[in-house]
Amino acid sequence: MKIERLDIDSKRNKTIFVVGFILAIILVIVINYITSLARYRNTESIELASGNISYNKADLNIIAMYQEKDDSTSLEKEYINISKIPTTGYKLSEDSYCEVNGEPIEEVEIEYLNSEINISHLTEKGTKCYIYFDSLVKEMLGKLETSKGSKYTIDAMPNSITGPYNAETENPEHKEKLYTTEDNYGTSYVFRGNNEDVNNWVTFANHTWRIIRINGDGTLRMIFQCATTNCETTEGEETNAIVLTNYKSRPVDDNTYVGYYYGTAHTEEKPNPKYEEAHSNETPSTVAQAINNWYTETGKMSDYTDYLDGSTGWCNDRTVVKNVFNGYNGDGTGETATSYASASRLYAAGRTRTKQYLTLKCGVVMPETNLEDNATLQDFENFEKINPTALKRDLFTTSGSGRGNEKLSVPAALITSDEVTMAGGRTSSGSTNYWLHTDQNYWTMSPIRYYPDEHFSRVFIVHKSGAQGEWGVDNYLGVRPVINLKADIEFTGGNGTSSNPFIIKTNI
Repeated sequence: MKIERLDIDSKRNKTIFVVGFILAIILVIVINYITSLARYRNTESIELASGNISYNKADLNIIAMYQEKDDSTSLEKEYINISKIPTTGYKLSEDSYCEVNGEPIEEVEIEYLNSEINISHLTEKGTKCYIYFDSLVKEMLGKLETSKGSKYTIDAMPNSITGPYNAETENPEHKEKLYTTEDNYGTSYVFRGNNEDVNNWVTFANHTWRIIRINGDGTLRMIFQCATTNCETTEGEETNAIVLTNYKSRPVDDNTYVGYYYGTAHTEEKPNPKYEEAHSNETPSTVAQAINNWYTETGKMSDYTDYLDGSTGWCNDRTVVKNVFNGYNGDGTGETATSYASASRLYAAGRTRTKQYLTLKCGVVMPETNLEDNATLQDFENFEKINPTALKRDLFTTSGSGRGNEKLSVPAALITSDEVTMAGGRTSSGSTNYWLHTDQNYWTMSPIRYYPDEHFSRVFIVHKSGAQGEWGVDNYLGVRPVINLKADIEFTGGNGTSSNPFIIKTNI
């Protein structure tokens, strides 16, 4: 009997091959289906690092985005390719468009709001959209130049300030020069110079103002000059202040009182409140209350709120830096001898720095211990790093602004010591020539130190000599409010001189 051997291995291999082939086909179908779903979903929203691009369900193949180049020394418009939606300082350009097969689509609507791009009325497959963003700060600069009828000369702010403003060495072009430096939002254009050479006069809300700078988000920062539209003089306490008051009425024996708004002071029951409690911005200082009252009552500024920006903010820098003054190693609480960051940029071991390194950024990370007088800009790390906690605490903004601490009830506060120095001032060196001098003593909102021997807090002031100095917060000094005009304001005339100030268009 012949026994035949079954080819079991061969049949098994064929079965495995067939099953594997079928599974492979199924897998390809599933992958293709999932991929097609992913493409379909992505045509509804593309998530980016700084925002979203949303559009309807047509087939949108390409989105290219371009941002006006941030060349601070030129106003010529030039775009660069970007991958993130700008969060501030830009507006949607009229150059933005969508096309199909090289032909523009007129029906498509493109909107830019709250860091998002919305594209609607897409109906054609193969649509390509090109999004352009224009710089608001350059637009504001262009408005100023158009109104005054001439161009500014643009130069970079000196890396270090070694003395009061000197027109002979810094500004041979005199009246037509602005200085650039970085703030929290981009490139800021600063008015620096002698009073007779800086044409930064503005009339707004029936008051006269002086422009401090164009902020990096395109808003215009101004300081109060007088309560009429025709200032007869630029000097004197009665002319250039809304009121004389102390920064903080007594008690003043605590670090908390360097705050524009302050927190919890030490008591017998609670002798050592935490730093966060001391600087918790619970209560407006006396000077803040004075500005609030002026804004809503005597100055009648509340009628003009729609023209003002409360989100760019005012910096009350309370970052602690040790040994700005010998032995000042406190932590910013109670009656500990404490020195603050604004002072560390102007002083070394209690004396005015030979080179002063300044910043318009709020919340910058400072060296924990104050640097020697021979420190370089690199030692300060170029003020590139921002402490989010300090920014949230010390950048005073209005409620609902989405930035800073949102503690202000009105969009107005005070100038900072860094801004004063950039404008042409100097600690320990009087100068009556630079444009912020008014022959009066007036407050800034920059803390300098808590002085335990005399039991009071101190902040920077602008002295009638023109120098910056430090005074106890219970003194009576002038108050010059600072406001920010929105980036979309328009000018109706003026060339920025004292006799013909820029005029802001309003409907009031």
